[in-house]
Amino acid sequence: MNLHSKQLVLGIDGGGSTTRAALAVVTETCDFHVAGRGTAGASNFNSCGWQVATRQVQRAIQSAFESAGTEPHAVAAICLGMSGAGRSAEQQAWVRWAEESGVAEQVFVVTDAETVLAAGTPDGTGVALIAGTGSLAFGKNAAGESARAGGWGYLLGDEGSGYQIALAALKGIARAVDGRGPETSLQPAFLKALALNDPRALIGYLYHPERERSEIADLSRLVFAAAAQGDVVALDILQQAVLELAELVQSVVTQLSFSSGEYGLALTGGILLHQRGFRVSLLECLQEQKLEPTAIECVEDASLGAVRLAIKGLQKA
Repeated sequence: MNLHSKQLVLGIDGGGSTTRAALAVVTETCDFHVAGRGTAGASNFNSCGWQVATRQVQRAIQSAFESAGTEPHAVAAICLGMSGAGRSAEQQAWVRWAEESGVAEQVFVVTDAETVLAAGTPDGTGVALIAGTGSLAFGKNAAGESARAGGWGYLLGDEGSGYQIALAALKGIARAVDGRGPETSLQPAFLKALALNDPRALIGYLYHPERERSEIADLSRLVFAAAAQGDVVALDILQQAVLELAELVQSVVTQLSFSSGEYGLALTGGILLHQRGFRVSLLECLQEQKLEPTAIECVEDASLGAVRLAIKGLQKA
């Protein structure tokens, strides 16, 4: 496909587990259609390091061009929606990388939550909630005001995320082994999944210097499985996660003066997309707190939101 004569934009969704790239052709009406898609590993440089993060973004872009059947070349604009890029210094680092790489004539950098909101709400206003490896809520109202809650990283926050759910399970196992907490089926489940014979071997697993947080977050699936079988410890962990995610939404709703029935909610991240019962529990919790959204959208690919933001950037230029 000869795309060199077309106006192209790139949208990047850089997460704590996966990076997605969408290469899109911009139409005369400023709509778009996707010509190629690419995926790669994690690109939150706060957790995986700068070299790894930039390499994964470059790999996703390369894959998107290959998918479109054309050689990589500079596009009209790129919007990078990056996990861990909530501050100006982090965003400027990505701007410099994109400019030095020559991937686009114009570069826009936002947080991954902003691309989720752009993908999941018709006019780009409302609240976006991410619960995957990490967690974050972000919102924007009709006046253009924005607010966020969470996004403090795995040491200070990430409440309700896959990582924190798995970590809570590991703590529950430790308490059970010590006799400080109730017995839980999480212990044999975790030991089997990790091919360990002794629960104290979990220490070596968790503190291994090359252990990726996304690996730990993936263990949250065992908590959902145990909860489905009625394990009290697992059920308590998930209930707490629901409350913490609801708090993130509540904080953003309050900051932006939204009320029940006045905002759309865009959801993404493995925990919210792949655990339907958990998602339903969260929405029920919001309803009980009189924070029910007008509409709910599950966003599978936030790189499309990044494409929309790239096109908006071109229109303003």
